[in-house]
Amino acid sequence: MPPCLKAETVRVGDALVCVFAGDLILDSEPVAAQALASALDRHPALLAVDLADVDLFTSTGLNLLLTSRRQAAADGTAFALVNPSRRTVRVLELTGTVGLFDVYAAVEDALRGR
Repeated sequence: MPPCLKAETVRVGDALVCVFAGDLILDSEPVAAQALASALDRHPALLAVDLADVDLFTSTGLNLLLTSRRQAAADGTAFALVNPSRRTVRVLELTGTVGLFDVYAAVEDALRGR
C-alpha cells in the first residue's frame, strides 16, 4: 500500500520548510515524525510546516506538531504553520490549540514574521 502522506523538506534561506501532502494520521506518523525530527536536527532559524495539502488531520498530527513545537522552542528554533487546510484549522480550533502556533498564509510571510 502506498504511503498516505508525502513529506518533503526544502531550505529557504536559513529556514527549513517541511511540506506535507496527504493524510496526517496514525499510519503516516512515522513519515511525518522523521521529516520533522530530521529538520530540527539541522537547527534551522525557522522550521515552517506547510499543511496546505493535508487532507485528513487527526489527533496524531496535532500531537506531533505540539511535540515538534516544544522541541523547536527548547532549541531556540522558531516554529510556524503555513497555509493549513481548512480541515486542519478546524481541528486546531476545536482543540483550543490554534493559539499555540504562529500561522501564516505563505512561507514568505513566516520568514518575515519571525
